[in-house]
Amino acid sequence: MVCVSCSRESKNLRVCPYCFTPYPAQAAQQRQTRRVEAAGSVFGQLTPRVKRLFADTRFWVMRQTALVRWSGAGIVVVLVLWMVSGGGSPQFEAGVVQSDVIATPLEREEAVALIRQTKEQALVDVQADEVFVSYPAATFPVLEAGQLALVQQFTGADEIVEGRKRRIFFYNPNGKLFAQADGIRGVVLVN
Repeated sequence: MVCVSCSRESKNLRVCPYCFTPYPAQAAQQRQTRRVEAAGSVFGQLTPRVKRLFADTRFWVMRQTALVRWSGAGIVVVLVLWMVSGGGSPQFEAGVVQSDVIATPLEREEAVALIRQTKEQALVDVQADEVFVSYPAATFPVLEAGQLALVQQFTGADEIVEGRKRRIFFYNPNGKLFAQADGIRGVVLVN
C-alpha cells in the first residue's frame, strides 16, 4: 500500500507503519477482494459464497497466534487418527456371540472357588433354574473384553459345578443387563 500522507510504500494493509495514518476504507475493501481472489485461485470451481467462506475462514485462522494454529492442527490430527483407529477398545455388537474371547477351562475346585469369590464380591441370586449376578463398581471391568471374559468364566464355572447349563443374567453396577448366558445361544453381550 502507498500511504496518502507520506507517500511511502509498505506491506501493511491497515495503517502506514511510518506515519501511522490509517489507510482509507477502500483499502479494506481491496484487502477483502484480495482474500476472495486468493481463495478463488485455490478453489477455482467453487461458488462465490463458498469462496468467501473459505477466504473468511483462512483469514480468521491466520489471525490466530502460531501456538493456537499448531495446537488446533495437532488436536485435529489426533482426533482423525483416533477415529480412523476405531476409537480405542474393541467393540462388540449387542446380541452377537463372541467366539474370539474364550475363557480357559476350569477344574471343579477352581470352579467352586470362582463361584465362592464371585458371591463374596457380587450379588448372586438363584431363582429356580435362573441365576442373576449383579457386579459392584469396584470389581466390574471397564473394557468389554474383560466383561466378556468375566461372564464366560462364571458361566463355565457354574456349568462345571451344576453339571448343566443354566440361564444366567449379568448386570453392571448401574443395574443394567450387559450380558446373558444360556444353553442355546451361549454367552451374549447385550447393550
